[in-house]
Amino acid sequence: MQVMDDVMRQAQQGSMAAIIQILNEALIEQRVRTRAVLADRVLQLLCEANTAEQLEPSTIIPKIRATLESLEPPKIHRVKLYGRIAQEQQLHWLEDVTRNPESELLWSEELVLRRSLWFRRWFQHLQIALTPDQTLPAVELNVPVLRHGLPPLLRNTLGLALLCGVSFMTGWGYHNWQAQMEQMPAPATTTTEAATPEPAPTTVVLDPNGVPVNSDDPFADAVRLAEQMSTAGQTAETASQWAALAEQWQQAANLMKAVPQNHPRYATAQERALTYTEYSQVAQQQANARQGE
Repeated sequence: MQVMDDVMRQAQQGSMAAIIQILNEALIEQRVRTRAVLADRVLQLLCEANTAEQLEPSTIIPKIRATLESLEPPKIHRVKLYGRIAQEQQLHWLEDVTRNPESELLWSEELVLRRSLWFRRWFQHLQIALTPDQTLPAVELNVPVLRHGLPPLLRNTLGLALLCGVSFMTGWGYHNWQAQMEQMPAPATTTTEAATPEPAPTTVVLDPNGVPVNSDDPFADAVRLAEQMSTAGQTAETASQWAALAEQWQQAANLMKAVPQNHPRYATAQERALTYTEYSQVAQQQANARQGE
């Protein structure tokens, strides 16, 4: 059990060898073996078996998706799957399947992995970082491993130092981002006496397809709207409040989707669009659960 825990931890840290080992364990009933290459932040994954029946995509693809989404390896958001009959060991299999897909492959599929909420991923990564290695890992890595662990006092000191370092970097990153946001041109506003101390939420005009219009910088607008929704989510209680949050999160996601490809943060916008959509779904679930209260 400890060995599998070590392999799982290495896979969650992004070890390709550990990821392949876990995928092979998940597909052992289908007698499917996998190979993988990470190219341009896309995990290229080859699935091989002796017969086409063993490579039935309706069985293989959901298992691979569930396994990778449970691991959430860093920097892997997209996966390209290839299924083919097992062949002799080939070092350049990716070149073969991309050059001659008709003759080499039974099928191919591209997946976009769903990500959990950012604070859950941060907590999981922090747990991994603070977990001491007490046994040799199952997957060979080019790093020294302590067989007997660290003394408790030293281990606790290192853990505290790491936690302080993470907190410092988080605070520094937030203030740096805040400084960049303050340099962006803000829309003209009129200062008035407010009836309540709460700021009014950002209003986004949408076309019939739900896409924001008349936005000079949809990325900045989406960030501001997401900031407001994060604050509002801490006090939301009623079904109507959660439903409003769900709608606003979806507007923020639509703004990110509207970021043009020539924008310097286009790639980040596409990732945040998926994240904001997940937040909208969670808020809608909360609203549905409170209906009738």
